[in-house]
Amino acid sequence: MDLKGTSGVVPLRKVLLLVLSLCAIFRVSLSKMNDTTNDKILNSMMPQPSKSHDYTFHFAIHGNVYTLGFYMVKVAIGNPPKLYDLQIDSGSDITWVHSKYFPYNPNNNIQCNDPLCVAPNKKCGQFPTGPCNYTIKYADGQSSKGVLVRDFISFRLDDDSIIRLPVGFGNGVYQHVSHPNVAGMFGLGHGKLGILSQLSSLGYIRNVFGHCLSSKGGGRLFLGDDKTSKSLVWTSILKSPSSLINHYRAGPVDILFDGKQQIVKGVDVIFDSGTTYTYLNRRAYKALLDMVNNHLRNKLQRAKLDLTQLICWKGQNLFGYFKNIVLNFPKTNSQFILTPQSYLIVSEFHNTCLGILDGSKEGLRNINLIGAISLQDKLVVHDNEKMQIGWSPHNCATPPS
Repeated sequence: MDLKGTSGVVPLRKVLLLVLSLCAIFRVSLSKMNDTTNDKILNSMMPQPSKSHDYTFHFAIHGNVYTLGFYMVKVAIGNPPKLYDLQIDSGSDITWVHSKYFPYNPNNNIQCNDPLCVAPNKKCGQFPTGPCNYTIKYADGQSSKGVLVRDFISFRLDDDSIIRLPVGFGNGVYQHVSHPNVAGMFGLGHGKLGILSQLSSLGYIRNVFGHCLSSKGGGRLFLGDDKTSKSLVWTSILKSPSSLINHYRAGPVDILFDGKQQIVKGVDVIFDSGTTYTYLNRRAYKALLDMVNNHLRNKLQRAKLDLTQLICWKGQNLFGYFKNIVLNFPKTNSQFILTPQSYLIVSEFHNTCLGILDGSKEGLRNINLIGAISLQDKLVVHDNEKMQIGWSPHNCATPPS
């Protein structure tokens, strides 16, 4: 989801808590996740597998930072299943689907007295079997409101077979969103209402997920332990203040320009795939912009008119003029490197534009947000069991079907 049409939603959510207690599942053998696979998912009859924390679930990612502004996965929901395009968002835990795409069925309601409904509706009063309502408000004014339901979601395994599990998610009745053609959100936050927590509590996967977002568009997402994610650089996930409880926050971090000049020291950052661009607090942003401008003085010309609303320079083959920005985590002796490809875009007006913005202008105050643009071309793994985030440079282009 975008802020003002060009930047990502800043997902500071009202958080819901949960525990899930259903365990019926199904399985089918399929080929790769292409159109043929999708047809088989939608028409399959599935026998039941055994529980195992060794499972890993896979999704092909679609989308880009520019011009679309977000990444999404096709998720098969229901019985019989139907495919929905859901934006992936590690900045929130709840998954929800717009009711205009997924018609509301009261038979799927999660009741008010269900353990999954503990936080969103603590006071059931005289209606313990009534529906469990939810409301999510985003910092940019977007929102979703509806009821929690439970239905089958299909997940692809390593061997391309499919298992189908009953999962709790939101059936959005009222939405105020930027992308009306997207059916909803696929929440990957580490709150108990998240799909990750539900699947791990059922005993099918470890509470781990990772994504690989390609700067050329597309990529891959996996839920559970990925056997290929070796030799990563790791840093710790911090326990967050209550208002940010479900975010992947890390720090302290020193942000350096060209690996040498200090932009800001000892701040925390939030990793959020649901935000298009990267946001720094006002002081850090001003320091970065001053360093970039000083470095580019007498080399490039600023583009005064570009409808992306970003700071741009004239020309589209300019990445070689820019330097790396380094996030240095001294406590874990690790570095998250933003190459120019990780913070610049080329606009449709053939200008090179800065994909790092002043978060204070979007109501973020002192928060520093690492958005999808800076997560591109890296394998990024979120391990909620060991409370750590790992990454490494990676070719994230989606393999051909």
